[in-house]
Amino acid sequence: MTWWIKARRAHTVVPIAFGAYVVLLITFRSGSVVLPSLTGGSTQVALSLFIPIPLLSGLALCLDSRLDAAESTGVRPIRYLDGALVIATVGAAAAASAIVGAAFDDSVTAAVGRNTLFLAGLMLITRPLLGQPGVLLPVAWLLTVCLCGFRAGNDPYPWTIVPEPLGAPHAAAGAALMFAAGLAVQLRFARNLS
Repeated sequence: MTWWIKARRAHTVVPIAFGAYVVLLITFRSGSVVLPSLTGGSTQVALSLFIPIPLLSGLALCLDSRLDAAESTGVRPIRYLDGALVIATVGAAAAASAIVGAAFDDSVTAAVGRNTLFLAGLMLITRPLLGQPGVLLPVAWLLTVCLCGFRAGNDPYPWTIVPEPLGAPHAAAGAALMFAAGLAVQLRFARNLS
């Protein structure tokens, strides 16, 4: 287990990425920015939509740090250790966003945990197809949402998931399904990644 932690750099990268995540949660909270939209006019987008990106980048870096020879010939359950790392990281992120959201009475901040689940699942699904560039798909999703994910009056389309309010049941279900699918892909294709 010690060699796996060192090979993945989980003991350094994940704490730094998680620390950045918490600092951004506290700093941005309900802050927003006006961005141009392809659907006409401009949209008011919460800065908190972008908070999961540094954490997911750190997680992807850990999952891509491998000892290929040792992992292909070893009998240790590497894919399950990687899955545990994903669950622990994303679970801690969801808990942190819930705690910070409750501390500041801010539902936008509390929704960041749900968004982290959704974007992590999206990243994990695309890693077998794209490899390391798979970490860019959550960024591409966020840019797509910002550019064409809002109707008039700054109302997000249901497919966007991430800008939906905390209590939106379809967003919670979509995030849970995306994370479950991403975790299943991670567990199935862990050794096939290069």
